[in-house]
This record gives sequence, structure tokens and C-alpha cells, in this order.
Amino acid sequence: MRFASPEPLPILVVDDDRQMLRTIADILRLSGYSPEAAMTAGQGLELAARMPVPPAIALVDLRLPDMDGFELVTRLHSLSDLTQVVILTGNASIESAVRALREQSYDYLIKPVQPERLLDSVGRAGDRWQRRNAEVAMRDSEERLRRIFEHVGDALLITDDARRIIDANAAACELTGLRIDQLRSATLSEVLPDAGEPAPGERALGVAPRQGERRVRGRDGQVRIVDVRETEFAPGLSVHSMRDLTSQRQLEEELHHSQKMDAVGRLAGGVAHDFNNLLTAITCYSDVLLSTFEESDERCEDLREIQKAARRAAGLTGQLLAFSRKQILQPRVLDVNAVVTDIEKMLRRVIGEDVRLATELDPAPWTVRADPGQIGQVLLNLVVNARDAMPNGGPLRIRTQNVRLTAPHPHAHGVVDAGEYVTLEVSDAGTGIEASVLPHLFEPFFTTKGPGKGTGLGLSTVYGVLRQSDGHIEVKSTLGQGTTFVLYFPRESEESAPVVDETAAASSNGRSATILLVEDDASVRELVRMMLTKKGYDVLCASDGEQAITMAGEHRGKIDLLVTDVVLPGLNGREVAERLRAARPDVTVLYMSGYTDDAILRRGVMTQRSSLIQKPFSAGDLTNRVSELLAQSSSAR
Repeated sequence: MRFASPEPLPILVVDDDRQMLRTIADILRLSGYSPEAAMTAGQGLELAARMPVPPAIALVDLRLPDMDGFELVTRLHSLSDLTQVVILTGNASIESAVRALREQSYDYLIKPVQPERLLDSVGRAGDRWQRRNAEVAMRDSEERLRRIFEHVGDALLITDDARRIIDANAAACELTGLRIDQLRSATLSEVLPDAGEPAPGERALGVAPRQGERRVRGRDGQVRIVDVRETEFAPGLSVHSMRDLTSQRQLEEELHHSQKMDAVGRLAGGVAHDFNNLLTAITCYSDVLLSTFEESDERCEDLREIQKAARRAAGLTGQLLAFSRKQILQPRVLDVNAVVTDIEKMLRRVIGEDVRLATELDPAPWTVRADPGQIGQVLLNLVVNARDAMPNGGPLRIRTQNVRLTAPHPHAHGVVDAGEYVTLEVSDAGTGIEASVLPHLFEPFFTTKGPGKGTGLGLSTVYGVLRQSDGHIEVKSTLGQGTTFVLYFPRESEESAPVVDETAAASSNGRSATILLVEDDASVRELVRMMLTKKGYDVLCASDGEQAITMAGEHRGKIDLLVTDVVLPGLNGREVAERLRAARPDVTVLYMSGYTDDAILRRGVMTQRSSLIQKPFSAGDLTNRVSELLAQSSSAR
């Protein structure tokens, strides 16, 4: 047992002579000591055990009634090897003196002992006890420091004035990839190449030593980012602590990247909304003008070029909306194999004859919930990229597979949770993707293609569609060997429904019907009103949701159809439809939208009495969809 030095020193006196015991105790008390006295070895051991700390000094008579004095010395040393023993004996002999030395006794006094001799021996024994106690405390302190040094999580290096490493802990070996003997034979600048030496007089002036982030190549060959802190803890010695910040920096970069992507997405969604209104006006007015010209009129060709440009612009806004995840999807339970089969013929035409397309479809695929049109667009984008990565042709494979993940699956762009998925893989044998490019792969407008050869929106579109469908996308690539994109779609419990082409609208010349039109953009509102009026419909126009509800309340006749934009000031289109149906349950709804961030509409608005037409649309698209909905509504009554 080890302890700090108490005041006064604890002393135990054991002697079976009552008068001698009292005399020795009195001499010690008069000199400022606090002795504990016992007449037997058993009493002495009992007192020693009850003392707050083991005795610093034990004065022991060799002749005791219950135990040999040397055995008592051994028992006391078992309590504390620091106890200084002074032997007391009235029968001195060479044999007992030698044994006293062998038992590590400090002194050997012959009774009757003179007070001065007794106090001198006790004083010297006390000094020795204090020195040994201090040495033990120092060793304990060093041992504790060594344990801390070895087991602390940060990497630690100790250097001398010449910046030579004289010691290192296990964490430093793990971080640098060097053995302890290699570190002890290295200099700080060899382990931390850009750590630098302290400026002349830097320590003398009390300036903080150089510290900060450094780059260290670890045992796995990867460069780690470490924060280095230097402290001078003894003359000529410094400790350098190194904390691995690599994971923290990666998380910070991912957060920054996510915030940047989110900001660009919000901007893209807002721009696309306004732009789609403009494109709707361009497309529909072109249709109106075309209907007034003879087919032989040379101006028809100019108008068709305007429409082509509007369609190309609509394609770009569609990609922006897919990236920002603000498209209105029309998901359904489907078989991914059916989507691949439907688009395969078109893909073969796109890739050319030198690219050999092969499909490997799971014979019994699980169903997923997704928008088949968007999945087709995703496949087209990935296949076109694969073709461009193989300028001299090569194999291209599309594979579907049922996958059950029993644990989360991390990858470069996220983590796929444990669960059941249908995967859709697109693999090529092309040039591959550089590691420095992979983190930016799904950023909008990022492209490695030359000027004029890509918009930089293809893969951002793919990413947006997957995330909006609760899916994931993983990229595996090796330079010179090719790239594989793996798309994960969560398994759906429902059975798939046949894929129906809903773009084919029924043509109609219209019938007598009343339509409530809600559109906040004045040009689009007037354009839609004109097109519907020309078809013979009665149109009630409102610029916002509140006005539409008021107008519907004041209208005494029947309202057959609500045509409303989704994004409106105040009440949005869905809220207008809900409030109108509360008063008029039979009303059918046609939503118009360039984009929406409404969660219900993103999940799909297609029901028996509601539908969606996405901006920009043509005059024929709109009037055909209105005719179709009115016909369905009429037949349902």
C-alpha cells in the first residue's frame, strides 16, 4: 500500500515489557511523534491494520510471547514494503543482527537504549521512509503517465531540442504506419514533412510553437488529415499530439456539398416554374398561329422551329426539376423488367451498331413503386453516357436483380439501408471515371465532355429521380476498365399493374360544359381561357385560390371541371380542389404544373376524378386532356 507522507509520522511500538513499552512511547510523544503501542505481535498487527496508513516506522522487540519478532517484521512488510523496521533486543547476537539485515530492517538497537540513540535512529528511519515514499510516488506518477501515454486516443510524439523523436505511443504507430523503433529513429520533419522547424528564438520569446493541420500518409497508404499540437513539457523536450480529422473533414465536405446541392435545387425549381410558364405561352401561341396558316405557308416552318426550340428548352427544365426533386411523379407499382423491355428497342437505335447491348433480367423480379417514364429517362441517360465512354464500341450490359441487404451498405454518395431492393445495373467497358471526378458526378452542369457536347444535367437528373423515388445510386469505376451504375429501388408489396400509355388523349370537339380556371400567371391564364373558349366551353377565370372559391360560391350553375395551377399565391391548387369538392363533390380536377414541392402531389395525383398536365403543354395537349376528362366524368354518372 502506498501513500503520501503524514504529519506526524505514524509509528508502531511492539514490546512485551510493559515498562519498556511505556518509556519508549513517552520518549516518542515528547519528541512530537504519535506512537501506537502493543505488547504482543497479534495486537501490533491489529493496530497496524486499523491505522489510516501503514506505520512509517515499526520498533519491534525480537522476543514476543505469541510470535517471533522476525515473523512480525515479515507480516508488517506484507502490509507495506515501505515500513522502516528498527529491531529492539536485550540479547544481541551476531546471528540476530545478520538476520535483521536479511529481513531488510533499518536499524538494530540493544536495550536498554539511550533516548538520544533511539530518537536518532527513528529520525533517520523517518527520513528514509519519506525518500522512499517520494520515489514510489514518482514511479507511480510515471507509470500512470505511461499508461495514459500508451492508451490515449490521440497520436503522441515526444521530441528533443533537435526535433528527433525519442518516444511515441501506439496511436502514433497506427496513424503513421511506422513501428515504434522506426519512429524512434526518425525526425519530426520526416514524419510530418511540412511541420517545419521553430523559428530562431521562437521558444525563448514565448511564442506558441507551430501547429495546425498536416497531411500524413497512413499505414493503409491513404493520406490522413491530422491536427498537430505542440507543447513543451520539460526543458529540451516537446510533446506533439496528432488528432485524425479525416472523417470529420469528410463529413463537413459532405454537409457543404449537400447544402450547395440543396441551394442549387431550390434555385433550379424556382427558375423552372417561371420558365415553364413562358414556354407554355410560346408553345400554345405557336399552335394557335399554325392553325390559322395554310400548310403551304412558308411561315409554318418558322413556327415549327420555334416549337422545336421550346421542346428542347422544356427538356432542360425537366432535367433541372429532376435534379431538384420537384417533378410531379406519377408512380405506380411496376415490374422493372417491363420498363427495360419496352425501351430496349429505342436504346439499340441510340447506341449504334458498334456497342453490343445485352440484358440480363431477373426471372422473377419483385415489384417497385416508380414512375415508368422517369425510369425510362434514367436508363436513356445512363446508356448514352456509356456509349460516349466507349468511342470505339464495346459491351454494354443492363441487368436487373432482387437484392436483400442484411446490413446498411455505404457507398461514395450515401448509404443504402438494410432491406429488400430491386437493382438496375448499367455496366460498360469504357474509359472509366477518375477518382477526383466521382464526388462531383451528380452535380448540375458538371461535365467532363468538351464544349457543346453535354449539358451536365444527365447524371444530376438520374440522381434526382432516384432520390425522389426513395431509391439510391451507387457508382463503381476503374480507369481503363469501365463503369457500373447500380440503382436501388425499394421492394413494393403490391402486385404490378399493366403499363398503360396515358399520353394518348382522346380527341373531342368539346361539348357544353363549365370550367373553372385558376392560374396566377396572366399570360398563361388568358391563353388557356382562349383555347378552351374556342372549343365551346364556358370558362370562369380566377387569378388565385381565394378568388376561385368565391367565384364558385357565387356561380349558380354546374361546374364540370376545375383546371388549376398547382403553385398559387395563398391557397395552392390541391387546397382549392379540396375546398371546391367539399361543396361540389362531383367536380373533376385537372392540375397544371411546371413543378411542385407539395408532398401529396409528388406521390401522384392520378385518380378517377383528377389528372395532371405538365407545363409546358401544347394547345392540342390541353384540349384533348380536357375532352378526355369530361367524357370520363360524363360516363361515370
